[in-house]
Amino acid sequence: MKYIFVIIISIFTSSLTAEPYIEKGIEVIGKASVKAEPDEFVFTVSIKQRGALANKAKARVDQKSRLVIDMYLSLGIAKNSIESARLQLTPRYEKRTNVPVIEIHQRLTNQGESKGKNNVKTVINSNQLADNSSYMAEKIYFEVSRTIIVTFTDFTLYEQLLDNVVKIGVSRISPLQTSVTNHEDLYQQALIEALKNASEKAQAIAKEINVKLGKLSSFKESSYHTPSTYMMASRSSDSFSSQLAQKDVSAQVNVTFSIKEDK
Repeated sequence: MKYIFVIIISIFTSSLTAEPYIEKGIEVIGKASVKAEPDEFVFTVSIKQRGALANKAKARVDQKSRLVIDMYLSLGIAKNSIESARLQLTPRYEKRTNVPVIEIHQRLTNQGESKGKNNVKTVINSNQLADNSSYMAEKIYFEVSRTIIVTFTDFTLYEQLLDNVVKIGVSRISPLQTSVTNHEDLYQQALIEALKNASEKAQAIAKEINVKLGKLSSFKESSYHTPSTYMMASRSSDSFSSQLAQKDVSAQVNVTFSIKEDK
């Protein structure tokens, strides 16, 4: 009777150990990427001017800003795609760096010393004086800057924009920002491909361990990023031309497939 009880306990323990494995099944990660060419571009330039008078510095910035905006409009860019409201005025202060050094020569009492040693030269800096306001005066000027941002969809305009803003004399040109407008549709495609990738992995694992794959028991969507980019061919063979990199819209899923039990 004792031996029968031990056998029953062993069978019960084995079934408890195997059951979670069968319920959990095979868990895999599926990944996929869909290549997309950017179709929206953001071009940003900054115009800066310094001056003793703020209104004169602003007038110079406004003049160049009008030239930039008129150039954008002449290229067919819509007015509502141009943002030019970011104006900044900053007072700047500069302290004098050429503070003079003052030498003081003082004649001391002889006190038995030789005549060649009765002069002492003392060197001090002007900031050691009681009244040094004239030497520590601050110079003030104004810096006026305006940032102009334009959004466009025709990449062939990029070279023209670069050439024209350089001729106008802007102070800074920011790197071109690119984006994909139909990102969500491309992501859905990548998500389906990621699920197919997970199913193929699970099938390969099931075949390797000699089990039959069951239904999908759990599904979790998670983020995935592919850092690699693909360069487009140059648009001009005669001279240098800017190249546009394709972006990868990627998806990742965590899925679990059950294992069929043999009956």
